[in-house]
Amino acid sequence: MFRLTFVILLYCILLFQIRFCYIQDNSNSSKPCACVCDSAVQVGVFEDNLVDENPSTTEQRPVNRPLSCMEATAASNKSGVYKIQIPQLKLPSVDVYCDDDTDGGGWLVFQRRVTYEENFYRDWKNYQNGFGDVSKSFWFGLEKLHVLTSSCEHEMYIKLRKKNGEEYYAKYTKFRIGSESESYALKELGDYNGTAGDSLIRGHLGIKFSAIDRDNDNHGRWHCAYYFRSGWWFHKCYFSNLNGLYLATKKYGINWNSIENEVPLGFSEMMMRPKQSCWRQLMKQSLNRVV
Repeated sequence: MFRLTFVILLYCILLFQIRFCYIQDNSNSSKPCACVCDSAVQVGVFEDNLVDENPSTTEQRPVNRPLSCMEATAASNKSGVYKIQIPQLKLPSVDVYCDDDTDGGGWLVFQRRVTYEENFYRDWKNYQNGFGDVSKSFWFGLEKLHVLTSSCEHEMYIKLRKKNGEEYYAKYTKFRIGSESESYALKELGDYNGTAGDSLIRGHLGIKFSAIDRDNDNHGRWHCAYYFRSGWWFHKCYFSNLNGLYLATKKYGINWNSIENEVPLGFSEMMMRPKQSCWRQLMKQSLNRVV
C-alpha cells in the first residue's frame, strides 16, 4: 500500500506539467491530471503520517515535502497554505501560501498587504528572515527568495487593488534576487506586461535592498527606507513601494505610481513561479527524493 501511494503521487507530479500547459493555452476542457489526482487527493495527508512497514523498528522515515507550489497544488488544484521544503537552507518544512487560481496557478505568494495589523517598518534581519502570517499580511524573506530564484528560473506576478476596488496586475517574465553579499539586489525582471503599468523595471532593477538599519539606496541626501518607513529596493527613492505604511496618505503608503502617482493602494500581493525551463529540473529533484 505504501508503494502504491508513492506511485500515485509521482504520477500526479509528472502530470502537473501537462496540466499547466493546458491551462496556459486557456483550454476549458478537463485537465489531464484530474482523473488521477482527484482519486489521490488524500495523498498529501500521508506526509505527516508515514507508517513503517516493519513494526520492529521505531525510526521514522523523513518526510518528503514538495519543492514548489506547482508541485504542492498538483493534486488539489486549490489555493491555500501548504508545506514545502527548501533543501538548500536545510528547511524541511516551510509554510507558504500557494495561489492556484491566477494565470494557470502554481504561484508562491511572497508578499501580501491586506490589513494594517502587520508592521512592515522592520530592520534588515526581519526582511532577511521573513515575518507575518502567510494567510494574511506577510513578507516571505529575502534569503529564501534568493535561494529559490537563484537555483531555478522564476517569473513574477503582482496583484494590486485601489481602495475603491479597482484591480490591476503586473507580470514579469523573470525574477531573481541576489545574495546577501549583493544586498539582495533585484537582479532580473525580464519583460513586463499587465494593466498596472511598469513601476519596477525603470526605477528598481539592479538596485540593492534597503531597510531601516541598512541604507543601500542611491539618494544623495535621504535614507529612503527610514524616510518612507519601509524595506524595499529603493533608488532615489521609488517608482513603487509596496511595503509602505498601510492606509498612510500620499507618498508614504503602498504605492505603484504608474497606476496613480503617490496615491496609496489598499491591497498588494507579489507571487513567483518556476518557469517552464525549470520544470524538468524540479521533476528530477522530486523523483530523486523518493527513489
